[in-house]
Amino acid sequence: MSRRTASPKPLSAVPGWDEEMRSVAHALPAVLDRLRASFSELEERAARVERELGEANRERSELAERLHIADKLTALGTMAAGIAHEIRNPLNAVRGFAELLAARPREEERERRWAKLIVEGVCEVDAIIDNLLSFGSPETLRLETIDGRELLESAARLATELGPGQDLGLRGIRVRSDVPGFRGDHIKLRQAVRNLLENALEAQACQPEPRVEAELRREGNELVCSVSDAGPGVPADLCARILDPFFTTHADGTGLGLALVSVIARLHGGSVQCAPSPSALGGALFVLRIPFQPADSSIQSRPALFPPTPRP
Repeated sequence: MSRRTASPKPLSAVPGWDEEMRSVAHALPAVLDRLRASFSELEERAARVERELGEANRERSELAERLHIADKLTALGTMAAGIAHEIRNPLNAVRGFAELLAARPREEERERRWAKLIVEGVCEVDAIIDNLLSFGSPETLRLETIDGRELLESAARLATELGPGQDLGLRGIRVRSDVPGFRGDHIKLRQAVRNLLENALEAQACQPEPRVEAELRREGNELVCSVSDAGPGVPADLCARILDPFFTTHADGTGLGLALVSVIARLHGGSVQCAPSPSALGGALFVLRIPFQPADSSIQSRPALFPPTPRP
């Protein structure tokens, strides 16, 4: 005869079981809350570590970019310094003889005109050498108080060869500034604005009525100079390369003008960008940004800065 297994006793029949279950049920919400809090804290820590890693990677990439740019500019400056002396010696001789030829009273008008063209060509080559030398080691900025509108107007007159008092509108240029006096290297900033204006005019060389707008404004702690034109614009895929030395979209360009703007911006601790979208005039838009330093600052000079290129 088979033996029948006795049925297990229900847990509720165990002495003290109900009381223990009530105690567990009472403590369970607090345990769950602590688990949720711990999980949230772990999530926050993970997010913080991820942000810190991302920031570290970004800083590493920016440092690598800064070193690459510094190496490139130093190499370019070293090359320029090495050839400047060799080129300028014969250039000075050519210019001297051409000036003597142009000054001779008995020379025919044609010979004097040719001599003048020789001198102009030598001056142009000399200016290219000066631009090349500007890509060398960072310089000390000579800071002075600058009037924004005067800066734009003087740069525009140099770019258009207009004399004082002549209307810039004759060359299709409009300037606007609403910033108070600020500190900066006047000569270098004027050169940067001039190069941007010349680039805008060259882009419209085939247009009968070029249009260029230059504006200086303050945005927070930054001084912003924007130059826009009504030319054909810059293709989006070329915006990152157009500031590189020797890269140009103009048949007779040297590729140094915009690159020098970038160097001057970096010397001031700023940057310059070519906007990927058209300007309000339908052409290119270049935006130069530097830290705003008020006119009442007592700093006369400071070492140049080379920040990383801004991310788009």
